[in-house]
Amino acid sequence: MKKNNTFRRAAALMAALSITVSLAAPAFAGTYYIDYGDITVTKDEDGKQTVQYSKEDGTTATENDSGEIIITTSNADKTTMESDLEGPAAEDSGFGPVVEDNYQPAPPAQPEDAEEPKDADQPEDDDQKNAEESENDEEQKDADRQENTDRKESAEEPEDADRKESAGQQAQPQQAAPADAAPAAPAPANGFCKNIITVINNFANTALKLTLKDVKIDVSDTGSNIYPNFEDGKAALSVQGEGNVEIELDGDNVLKSGYDRAGLEKNTSTGTLTLKDDKEAGSGSLKAEGGDCGAGIGGGECYNGENITITGGTVTATGGDGGAGIGGGDGGAAENITITGGTVTAAGGYYGAGIGGGSGGSGSGGSGKNITITGGTVNAAGGWGGAGIGGGGWVSGNGGWVSGQNITITGGTVNADGGDCGAGIGGGKENSGSNVTVSGAAQVTATAGKSNGYYGAGATIGSGGNKTGGEPVDGDEIQADIIAVTTGYIHHIIYNEDGTTIKREWWEPERPQPKPESPQPNPDGPNAPAGESNEVDLGTPWLHVETLEGDPLPFNAQQQGRTLRVTTDNLAARLHGTRQALEALREQGVEQIQFVTSFKTTTLSVAELLAEGGSWFALEHDGLVSRRLSAAQAESLKCRMR
Repeated sequence: MKKNNTFRRAAALMAALSITVSLAAPAFAGTYYIDYGDITVTKDEDGKQTVQYSKEDGTTATENDSGEIIITTSNADKTTMESDLEGPAAEDSGFGPVVEDNYQPAPPAQPEDAEEPKDADQPEDDDQKNAEESENDEEQKDADRQENTDRKESAEEPEDADRKESAGQQAQPQQAAPADAAPAAPAPANGFCKNIITVINNFANTALKLTLKDVKIDVSDTGSNIYPNFEDGKAALSVQGEGNVEIELDGDNVLKSGYDRAGLEKNTSTGTLTLKDDKEAGSGSLKAEGGDCGAGIGGGECYNGENITITGGTVTATGGDGGAGIGGGDGGAAENITITGGTVTAAGGYYGAGIGGGSGGSGSGGSGKNITITGGTVNAAGGWGGAGIGGGGWVSGNGGWVSGQNITITGGTVNADGGDCGAGIGGGKENSGSNVTVSGAAQVTATAGKSNGYYGAGATIGSGGNKTGGEPVDGDEIQADIIAVTTGYIHHIIYNEDGTTIKREWWEPERPQPKPESPQPNPDGPNAPAGESNEVDLGTPWLHVETLEGDPLPFNAQQQGRTLRVTTDNLAARLHGTRQALEALREQGVEQIQFVTSFKTTTLSVAELLAEGGSWFALEHDGLVSRRLSAAQAESLKCRMR
């Protein structure tokens, strides 16, 4: 037993020493510390990748590093390594939570070939064993009490005292700067530092891969917009070159840039910037804030934001005045922006779109086009005059040059809120929107920007507000292409000028609205609402909707392309029909039936229902629960039809 303890202590000691040495390991290991100084990662035309960085002592170095680069802060990295010292090995070795003064060294280990005691193979005497265990328990209790005392005293000491105590417990002379070296970079305030990251990929054939781990940069106080001393600020992280760049998000990352610069800037890069969270899905986040005239993610002043893809993570992008949340800077357009997953929140600055173009300026930019969303949760809000998704607002007052077009949403949950006078999806103030497509299971809510009294309200999907002869004119609504919508929808909302009461609201595809009567009128009675029925006349026996008890319910049935959409404004309902009805639907080109109740939507394949061979079919919704009945069960219910 004691021999094993000795081995455990020795193994733990070696592991701890290896971690200690790794704290001072050179950066060729792939991890670089932004709080030590600026970092520049470059992949040249031949694919050679180098990293220029600063060491803890303030000196700079350049390393060849062909792997995936990890950029973090020294504090975050040390915290992670200290956590590795927890557990049984740490307790045995005297590292971690056990104070070194309480460490009890084991007797020297005997050589393996040494002669064992005569009774070595005999079990220990029970009394002796119990006594040793009791003694060990007492020693551990003393150690715990000492540890608690040390922790309490440590908590009351100033931070410098903590560092001295830590140095006494785990000597790390390699962390200290040499006497003749430059002073180490100051510790970041509130976790933020003022060093910047530059990523340059000039090798078009291979992506440059980078991980940001708990990086917090704030250079928002750099630059000046005061006449005549205009000066561009610094970008917290800028991406350049013609090659693709992939950034993995690990932990919480924050990028705040200075005047004229985007939070995560992509001005001249022609490659694709991809933000992802693949390693530990859901654990990585990024907050990017542009300075005045800069986008949150995308272009700085007068630069476009192009070729940007987000596949995962929690991404929050806030544009400065004139900049989009994601897209163009002030005077910059946006093109080829794709979101496939994650949670994305984008807010435009004054005249900037949430996702799309920045302010139109004098007409040199502001358009937002080729924006695609296929999944995730997206919340996009335009700044004053900007669209939620689409174009920025026009500044000169002439209008007509800036637009939001070619916007495609095929999945996910999307909330697009226009800024004052901007469209939810489409154009900013005084500008147009066109070619909007919603399909599949996409759930879209488009909210028009309200009128400010001088310009009209924006459209939910369409153009921004305008004015004619000094009178406000609301933006024109356009019809989105929804022919391929299956279980999705578009929810349109227009508010009054107070911004709180709804002026108009509608859904696409249309769904039944709640009736003002309470209780609901008998659907068979004389007051049954027009336009709804209990049956669908297909020249065949009935296809109808009923309660779970078998009583008929009002519903609406519309064929949209190859889908028959059956909707009823009830929490619990049953869709019930015959094989003849399915055959008639198939002849009309219907391939699927979509059953929609208040909280649940289910899609059934006509071919699969026919393949079951039954003469009846039934589907039940009960709140959020859906249940398919077997052909035999559906057959047993037919006697309850009226």
